[in-house]
Amino acid sequence: MAKINLRKSGLPPSVFIGIITLVFFGLGGYLLITYGQGRSFLTIFAEGKSLLHQLSSGAIVGVLSAGLALMIVTRKFFTQQKHYYFRLISQWRLTYAEMIFLSLCAGIAEEVFFRSGLQPLLGIWLTSVLFVLLHGYLSINNWRISIYGIVMVGVIGGFGYLYEYSGIYSVMMAHALFDLILFLYIDRKMKTSTTQL
Repeated sequence: MAKINLRKSGLPPSVFIGIITLVFFGLGGYLLITYGQGRSFLTIFAEGKSLLHQLSSGAIVGVLSAGLALMIVTRKFFTQQKHYYFRLISQWRLTYAEMIFLSLCAGIAEEVFFRSGLQPLLGIWLTSVLFVLLHGYLSINNWRISIYGIVMVGVIGGFGYLYEYSGIYSVMMAHALFDLILFLYIDRKMKTSTTQL
């Protein structure tokens, strides 16, 4: 079996991860919509409110949700988990373009899969719990990350209602902005902590 050497290919690991996210979750969403629901895949992009309404409501929800997440991760009880994620993400040495790319890939593909693919089959809340579980934010061994996870179940449930009310573009925008704001926060904190050393 041939190994893919990302360093020799010149492809940054973050770009590879973004592409894998698009393909895996995008294809999964396509299969769920087309074969699980018996609908045309393209209909998800034509449903909902106007594009301007979807993007603006998604932007508002994304910023507010990221603010809520930051309120949790900046609490003293969450310090150990925060350092873990900072170390994990700092290994990637993301540029701003890579942060935007990863945020867009996750926002587009994961919402096609979870919101348009799974949610009509499983409902808002079960889909939200599965989303949070797959992201590793619910753990019987770590109550701190589980507190964050429980809040994220509520946030992702809110994304589910946003999708039902507004459309797919709104949750894509909310998710992408949520991720981007957290990437930017981590980046800023890492840069200020290295300048203080």
